[in-house]
Amino acid sequence: MSQPPTAPRLLLADDDGRVLNASAAALILQGFEVRTALDGLAALTAIQRWHPDVALLDIEMPVMDGRAVARTVRKMDPKMQPLLIALTALTSVADRLASIHAGFNYHFTKPIQFEALLRTLDFHLDLPRR
Repeated sequence: MSQPPTAPRLLLADDDGRVLNASAAALILQGFEVRTALDGLAALTAIQRWHPDVALLDIEMPVMDGRAVARTVRKMDPKMQPLLIALTALTSVADRLASIHAGFNYHFTKPIQFEALLRTLDFHLDLPRR
């Protein structure tokens, strides 16, 4: 008898609790195991302890911003690094470049195009089509 596949682990960090809860609920419905964080330091701690497959991080968060989290994560053991996706209201080309330079794989702007995010996650996690 084969083991059922485990749900991909996804960390979601945003300092807006309403956005965080709504986004987490939508991602859980898509089959992800989701944990949340309200600030950058809590996000970094969760990455280090829980080892998610993906971390979706707001940039402008208290205690530690998302780019500082990304820079710290990219210094960790390469085997323990999640796919990093910025989810932010910052929209300029300079903002996008700063996110990529900090270590993010992608920079999505709010409001998030949910289908595009899901396609990106499907591609990187090799998930079945939803």
